[in-house]
Amino acid sequence: MIASVSFLLTIDRPILALVATFLLLVVVLAVLAVKRLFFHPLSKFPGPRLGALTTYYKTYFEVWKGGELLREISRLHVTHGPVIRIGPNELHFNDCRAFFDIYSVGSHLTKDPTFYSCFAVEGSAFGAIDPQISKLRRGLMHSVLSRRSVLNIESLINHKVCTSIEVAGKGYLTTYLPYEQTDILISKLANARGRPVDAFLAFRSASLDIITSYMFGRSFDTLSYPNFDSPLVLDIQKALPLLWIIKSFPWVILILSVLPKQFGGRLSDQFSAFLSIKAAAMLMVKRTGQQFMIHADSLVGTIYYQLQNPEKANSSGGNANTSLYSLLDESLSLLQAGSDTVGNTCTVGTFHILKNAAVHSRLVAELRSVWPDETEPIDLLSLQNSPYLTAVIKEALRLSHGIVTPLPRVVGPAGAVISNHHIPPKTVVGMSVTFVHLDPILFPNPERFDPDRWLGPGFEQLGRYLVPFSAGPRMCLGTSMAWAELYFFFGHLFRRLDLQLAEACADEDFCNYQNYFVPLHTSKHLQIKATLRS
Repeated sequence: MIASVSFLLTIDRPILALVATFLLLVVVLAVLAVKRLFFHPLSKFPGPRLGALTTYYKTYFEVWKGGELLREISRLHVTHGPVIRIGPNELHFNDCRAFFDIYSVGSHLTKDPTFYSCFAVEGSAFGAIDPQISKLRRGLMHSVLSRRSVLNIESLINHKVCTSIEVAGKGYLTTYLPYEQTDILISKLANARGRPVDAFLAFRSASLDIITSYMFGRSFDTLSYPNFDSPLVLDIQKALPLLWIIKSFPWVILILSVLPKQFGGRLSDQFSAFLSIKAAAMLMVKRTGQQFMIHADSLVGTIYYQLQNPEKANSSGGNANTSLYSLLDESLSLLQAGSDTVGNTCTVGTFHILKNAAVHSRLVAELRSVWPDETEPIDLLSLQNSPYLTAVIKEALRLSHGIVTPLPRVVGPAGAVISNHHIPPKTVVGMSVTFVHLDPILFPNPERFDPDRWLGPGFEQLGRYLVPFSAGPRMCLGTSMAWAELYFFFGHLFRRLDLQLAEACADEDFCNYQNYFVPLHTSKHLQIKATLRS
């Protein structure tokens, strides 16, 4: 004992302090580990020990394994059952009852700020954490994204109404006809004259131009690029993996801001893509702001006008923040939502339709019946009343999923009951829509593309379980807009064009994806050939 004390006295004080600090850290971590494993309120729920110990268990699959967390969660549910602990304070469910307990109207769970902060759009309806602020911003945009507004825009399309205005000495074509982009898309596909076309990029370009037309009264004109290879569309895809890095390591942004690009490798490329998207959106917001100052009435009906109109703000129950940066945040969230969900659905749906001759011929036959002369315009209601087209779109939505990441919610101070499980206060809970869409009880042979499942007995009840836009009070605001786009895209594509796959593709190419909030298919892009129908 005396020898041990003598030995310690011979150690320099700085080294002794370092050793003491290290030992203290080990003790603290050991106590924390024991607490999380055995004495935490969630310790009764099954799951991996590493997940119970640290949030970096999820980070490993999100970042180092490249968007593989959802696949790991699926494996864990097979092993541990319908409720699993995937973080020190987080549970994931795969029971459909749990999905509606978490997300449906009546749920008082709030957004998890740790998750939503990684999108850096706090000023938007999507990124707002406070329920009251989120409700206010959603109210501001609801009237221009509602089904009624979409139908009004569609009627303007058929009358081919557009307005040309002069802004700051330069002519701009301000159009309230986002679906004119459909005609541009059809023309470009037909002009390829049977040469392979990248459908993945084509659908995203068209969808992006539609939502930006509706947001600003003008688009980024991504459809004008010869091969649909707009830098903006490519940057949106390239920047997706950065989300999970920012969520787990928010300080990385500060380093990338000062680090020379040649030293950052792929991470710098992703960050550069993110900055390019932000710069493009900021430029559009500023230009539209100049137009609004000179000729505000020219923007009536756009989302921008809705956010800037003080009468609308007051009627929604308060004064919303309509600063330059809040408008930028709304723009950034719409850029992502406006291209990926619809673009993915069109890509997955087109692949399955062209691969299944029976589905293809039946869809074309119905479209010919409801639209005998394709040179004449067709209204949205006629397409919506086409049962097989509707079934095809539903099946495409089911297999493309929409947002695949579990949207985390925080249980309130009173706790909650989710799928008959008592959940402690402050627990983070979530469930991916993929577990609903691929439930074999609801959808027999769930990975098969089968539009008839939406036409048989009980299909109306089945519609409750189609949740690509989530559910409840915080479901996607652009649902009506997305549905209208899908009706026009699929209706025009398969009525006006003769389509075929340009090269063989396997089902796995569209079943397997990386989870970066939305599905990111890493296989080769869908290539199609298109010619105008005679």
